[in-house]
Amino acid sequence: MDRRQHDRLAHPGRRQSDRRVATTDHRRVLLVGPDAAWRLGMTYGFEEAGYVVYTATTLEQVVGLAARRLPDVVVCKMKTDDALAIIAALDGGDVPVVVLTSVLQSRNAVRVRAAGGVTLLRHTMAGEIVIGEVDTLLAAGPRVQRGLSRRLLDLQELAQHYRPDGPGPDRLRHVIDHLQVALVAGDARGHCVAASEGATALTGYSHRELLTASVWQATFARERLSDAQWHGFLPSRDYTGTTMITTRSGEDVTLHAVARAAILPDFHVAAFAAL
Repeated sequence: MDRRQHDRLAHPGRRQSDRRVATTDHRRVLLVGPDAAWRLGMTYGFEEAGYVVYTATTLEQVVGLAARRLPDVVVCKMKTDDALAIIAALDGGDVPVVVLTSVLQSRNAVRVRAAGGVTLLRHTMAGEIVIGEVDTLLAAGPRVQRGLSRRLLDLQELAQHYRPDGPGPDRLRHVIDHLQVALVAGDARGHCVAASEGATALTGYSHRELLTASVWQATFARERLSDAQWHGFLPSRDYTGTTMITTRSGEDVTLHAVARAAILPDFHVAAFAAL
C-alpha cells in the first residue's frame, strides 16, 4: 500500500504535519511489517519528526515503493527470513534496511547484519528511540543524489501524461525553467533546450546564455566532459555520480549529478547539487 490513506485533512485542529506535501528534501521512510498497529504508531512518530512515511506489508510492495518513492531508509518489523528477502531485493542500492530485533546478538540479528542490514532494538513502548537512531543513521549517509533522482522521476512521471508529438516538450520546458533545483535538459546534439533558475544560479550563466550554447560548452569543465561523452550517455539511459562544471567566472566546481535519458523523445535531463 502507498502512503497511508486518511481523512484527517477534513478535520480542523489536526497537526500541521498532516498537511505536509512530500518533497525531495524531506526524509522518507518506508515502514514494513504485518502489524497494522505498529505501522500506524510509527507513522505518527516519524511524521512528527519530519519524515514522509510510506508503508508496505509484502516484498512486492516494498520493491515497487522503493523504485517509485526512493525512500531514505526502510524499517522492518517482520520475520527474519522476510526481512532478509527485502535486503536481498534492494541489494545494490544505497538505502539502509533497518530490522528491529529483541536481541542484538541473537543468531537472526547476526544473519541480518551479515546480509547488509542494520539491526536496532525493538522498543515497543518508545518508538522515538528507534526514530532517533534512524536519524543518526541517515545523518551519516548520502541523500543528495537520491533527492536529485526524485526530481527526475517526478519529471518523467509528468512526461508520461504528454503526447511527444504535441505540446509536451514545451510544457516540460516551462516546468523546468521555474525550478529551484539545478536542472538542464538537452537534445541528442547536446544543445540545452531548458534550464532551471537553479541552473543559472549554479553556473552563473543567464537563462538566455544557457539556451544558446551546447550543454557541455556552457556549463561543463573544458576538456573534462565533451559532446562525445554526452552522446555516450544517451544509450545508457541513466547516470548517477559526480561531475565537474566550470562556472561563468571560470571556477571549476565538483557536483553531485543525476541524469536520465529520453523522458520524451530527444529530451534528456540532468540535475546537479553541490557536494
